[in-house]
Amino acid sequence: MRRLLLAASAASAALLLTVTACGSEDSSAAASPTGCTPKVGEADLVDAGTLTMSTNATLPPMQYLDTSGKVIGMRVDLGNEIAKLLCLTPKFVNIPFDAQIPGVQSGRWDMIDTGMFYTAERAETIKLVPYEIQGVSVSVAKGNPKKITSENELSGKTIAVEAPGYEFDTLTALNKELKAAGKPQVAIRTFTTTADAYQALSAGQVDGVAIVESVTSHYQKGGTFETAVAGMNPAPLALGFGKQKPADAVADALTTLRENGYLTKLFKKYGVTAYSGALKVTTGEISAK
Repeated sequence: MRRLLLAASAASAALLLTVTACGSEDSSAAASPTGCTPKVGEADLVDAGTLTMSTNATLPPMQYLDTSGKVIGMRVDLGNEIAKLLCLTPKFVNIPFDAQIPGVQSGRWDMIDTGMFYTAERAETIKLVPYEIQGVSVSVAKGNPKKITSENELSGKTIAVEAPGYEFDTLTALNKELKAAGKPQVAIRTFTTTADAYQALSAGQVDGVAIVESVTSHYQKGGTFETAVAGMNPAPLALGFGKQKPADAVADALTTLRENGYLTKLFKKYGVTAYSGALKVTTGEISAK
């Protein structure tokens, strides 16, 4: 893992906003496109003419709720643009992360658009199209009271993560290194949502929250939290699908958005690194580039 230290803080108002997002299967849809033919047929969609996307709207600025309860953020912008190219109506379903893979497998939605890390194991269960790169970071309380400045200094600390996923796996791998070095391991606490994890940090129940770097960087602006460690275990993130035809159609749309410059502008706006590999359904091991 590469080591990078960032100074950071958090926007407490944004945190309070995300807390409202975590408990229900709320959905929102934009207006239907006109004057074009849908590029994915009725048989391959949950609802004809609609691209139904699941997201976990507790991760500002990537996906979260605004003051009116509308799902917004980078990945929402991306999903809307993809749906536009496919001549489909975008619809977002706000649901906790651990329900999203079972949901797309069972046909409750067409696509997972929530910043899901690509892994070779996950690619065996659903169809994945990698498109961005993120590393894992750790937010701590303002002033960094435990003086955490590196991965090794997470030793013996209690770190919160959303329901087991890539951040959990990253800390588990770190624990193997710490154990081999004879050092205390990280106590990993799991929460239903990242908003819950940040609440625990606010209450002093944990020493930090591990989440993607774009989220901890966003929280720099408010002053409640700081980013103590960043850039751990960088890897591609992917959109997820249960069916091949929607996956291929979205992959083609992403390729168009790369070629016309939209992805470059979107990622620059949100400080995200683009995945440079082929934008297609992918299996096996891939690198973070």
